[in-house]
Amino acid sequence: MPGSTNDVRALNALPLNLPPGSEVYSDSAYTDYTSEDDLEIADKITLKVIRKKNSQRKDSPCIQYIKQCIRHYIETVFSAITCLFPKSIHAVTYEGFLLKIEAFIFAFTLKQAFIE
Repeated sequence: MPGSTNDVRALNALPLNLPPGSEVYSDSAYTDYTSEDDLEIADKITLKVIRKKNSQRKDSPCIQYIKQCIRHYIETVFSAITCLFPKSIHAVTYEGFLLKIEAFIFAFTLKQAFIE
């Protein structure tokens, strides 16, 4: 999506092919109660949003802390994977692009296995 697009609109455009019972962690930019409820009802996917202070659906401080810790861990792992990526990925086809992304993720996995 273009940078000027609202994050909630981008979330609605994502094809979330996830199994029922999945949890998707997001920051406060993805606060859209209708989308949150629709995902829960239709696909049994729970959207775990880190709530703003003035949110209509407040979480307890304990739940908010857990969400922040899990999201921080996810961002750390994603950052470690993307640091292996070059500044640009040249691919002629979509399948070629996906193959290169898979290779970077595989390289990250091997790196983690042999370092730790």
